Amino acid sequence: MKGKKSDPEFISQFIQDCIDIGLRTPEGMVSHAKVLIEEIDDEIKSIVARKITRSKLLDVIESFEKPKKDKTEEAKLLPFYDLKYQHICRDICWGLRYEVDTLPFLNWSSFGGGAAEHNFSVKQLLEAKVLNRMGYLLLRGEKFDDYMKFVLQEGQ
Repeated sequence: MKGKKSDPEFISQFIQDCIDIGLRTPEGMVSHAKVLIEEIDDEIKSIVARKITRSKLLDVIESFEKPKKDKTEEAKLLPFYDLKYQHICRDICWGLRYEVDTLPFLNWSSFGGGAAEHNFSVKQLLEAKVLNRMGYLLLRGEKFDDYMKFVLQEGQ
């Protein structure tokens, strides 16, 4: 091969093998080498095709053995980890969870803790779109259900 050193031992052995099968002329040996190269090339093409098939079969196995997890669902939950007073946020939303559609915005007497933490928690929940505010009422926001799923998972 061009640019590479030849292997004299391989060449000697190839010539000996050619003589053993009755090829004694350089043209016969070159012709035999070309035939062997074609066979090797065909095997390589077959192996490459099998490699592609193998990759696709691994995809089949993966799709049946473990369903692909939807990362978008997990990504939706990331902002909820940033909420500072998790327990207060949970308590505020818990009141909106069952049958109650609104809560008074400034009535913190039903919750424990200080008004400053509650106001801060409500502000965070509003910014995270977990809650909506209409006048003095808190309503469920567009991400309320996602937040409640997050809260339920955290409790497990």
